[in-house]
Amino acid sequence: MRNVRMGWAILVVISMMVISACGSTTTANKGTNTAGNAKASATGEPTGGDKELVVRFYDNPAGFDPATIFRVENENIAFNVFGGLTTYDGETGELVPDLAESWETSDNKIWTFHLRKGVQWQSGYGEFTAADVQYSYNRIMDPATASTYSAEFADVVKIETPDDYTVVIELSKPNGNFLHVVANYHQGQIVKQEAIEAGGDQVKFNPIGTGPYYVEKIDVNSEIVLARHEDYYKGPAPIKRITFPIIKNESNATIALQNGEIDVIMRSNREEELAILEKAGFKMNSSMNTMTYIMMLNYKNQYLSDVRVRHAVAYALDYPSISAALAPKNETSPAYNIVPDWMDIFTDKVPQYKYDPEKAKALLAEAGYADGINLTLLIGAVNEEYQLVQEYLKAVGINMDFEVVDAATYNQRRLVGEFDISIRAIPALNPDMLLFSYLHPDNIAPAGLNSSSYSNPELTEKLEAAKVELDQEKRQKLYEEVQIIAMEDLPYYPMFGINYYWPSKQNVTGIHINKLSQVNFYDVDMN
Repeated sequence: MRNVRMGWAILVVISMMVISACGSTTTANKGTNTAGNAKASATGEPTGGDKELVVRFYDNPAGFDPATIFRVENENIAFNVFGGLTTYDGETGELVPDLAESWETSDNKIWTFHLRKGVQWQSGYGEFTAADVQYSYNRIMDPATASTYSAEFADVVKIETPDDYTVVIELSKPNGNFLHVVANYHQGQIVKQEAIEAGGDQVKFNPIGTGPYYVEKIDVNSEIVLARHEDYYKGPAPIKRITFPIIKNESNATIALQNGEIDVIMRSNREEELAILEKAGFKMNSSMNTMTYIMMLNYKNQYLSDVRVRHAVAYALDYPSISAALAPKNETSPAYNIVPDWMDIFTDKVPQYKYDPEKAKALLAEAGYADGINLTLLIGAVNEEYQLVQEYLKAVGINMDFEVVDAATYNQRRLVGEFDISIRAIPALNPDMLLFSYLHPDNIAPAGLNSSSYSNPELTEKLEAAKVELDQEKRQKLYEEVQIIAMEDLPYYPMFGINYYWPSKQNVTGIHINKLSQVNFYDVDMN
């Protein structure tokens, strides 16, 4: 029945095509937080009890080493195992102190962090100190680590530890967003040298952190189990143990929640399943327009290296109609910018490529391809949406085949930039992380996530200037110009904003999905 409905939806949109064709900066420079042991009892005894939570995990775990971690589901585990100097408030998403309880800087260039005392590592590795911060960041910067995120520390000149609870980081140039760089996310997550060395070549499956939960068990084919870190600096979490059974099939996940076999679905993204669960009265925890899904148009392809062809792809697609027909709950559309509209640097002054198939055909003809071109979409699975994209492109003379590969190959091929067209979304709260990843030549794959191999010296100069600019008005103007150039060059076509849903039983509280698509399980409880 579902295929019939989706097929009807495709036909409706194709008919529409035919008819139409005929016709912060976060500049906080000082922070403090003295909160601690917030959930411990007055006597210091744990208050959590023996509650256990079961959360659906939707793919085989790929590892949790902060140097190389990839994909949202893995990041959700790491976010709850590790800590950073700063982190993101589970409910508001605001940048807040974590392992550093305060910091100061006078010029956004030299940052002094004062560490929280008495923080304990999981698994008996002792007390967290400044040496752990120094080791973690040096490890990311070490070429031997081959970290995907080494560029985030490219401006670090030196890291000093004058005592066990103070870290001084000198940058080569000011960075008003540096508190994001040291947050509990990717390169900012602090590891323990002894634990890294003990993990050897399996370190990605032996994460040791200072967060509210530690990894009790990993079976890459069946489940992950997190257990409460009783010595967590804020006090023990309410839930004693969280089991993440791997359930890849969306329908099976829905049935498991309905049958009471699980308490929460980590990301439910099928329209039919969401409708079933909402009608049945489950809690629809959500985050709207969390990040922008983009179509990567690889400059290494002979056709896509021509901006007229990239523009033709954009004019050929009617994504508002595609989203409305196939994914009204899951997609926020239109999206005309790779920067989501809730980010403070966002501008709507970028070029907008509204559906115009005749203009797409004219651009192809102008580029010398009036008879059409052939491209391939690298993807993990073909769905109705990609089939519809294929139809739209075919209508203007762009024949797009599918190359379907397994998840590991899909990730690897995107990381090294081996494709004509592929799909990506980067969760980010730091605008520099998003823009530098996509647009800076230092991040051209495989060095980073600029998998379209994009480079424009004019944009690069403005992007680097924005990062160090202390005047907020000038800084905003530079970011605006960067976005306009990027959308004119169009190495990445913005498809839609993704909405995230974590349906749960009504008795589960505290599930707040931040804009990194992460949930802080320290805030989660069961009535």
